[in-house]
Amino acid sequence: MTSAAQQAVADELRQILAQVTESAALRAIPLDFPLLQAGAGLDSLTATLLLRKVHRQFAVDVAREDLNLSCLATLGTLAEFIEQRIAARADPVPLTGPASPPGMTGPAEPANGKG
Repeated sequence: MTSAAQQAVADELRQILAQVTESAALRAIPLDFPLLQAGAGLDSLTATLLLRKVHRQFAVDVAREDLNLSCLATLGTLAEFIEQRIAARADPVPLTGPASPPGMTGPAEPANGKG
């Protein structure tokens, strides 16, 4: 099942793919369409261009986060990978670190009263 967010990412990816490959036909590919070799025909250069544009558009560094690049199997796997990273950023980050001592709400005043 594809979420609306994943579909939106896939739509953006179709535009990026059409741009880097100079093939308008890629604007209409289905989610299960292979990206490498016989599918969209990405070679190492166009795959690199795709990943650079993905990084700029979505702030997701695919090459760093998926070292074997398995998410490039299909349009759907790449869209899901990106959407998951975006969703993870939207989750609140729990506060960590030492708690303030009881009764202390801000930085402590120096003992001499000078700050």
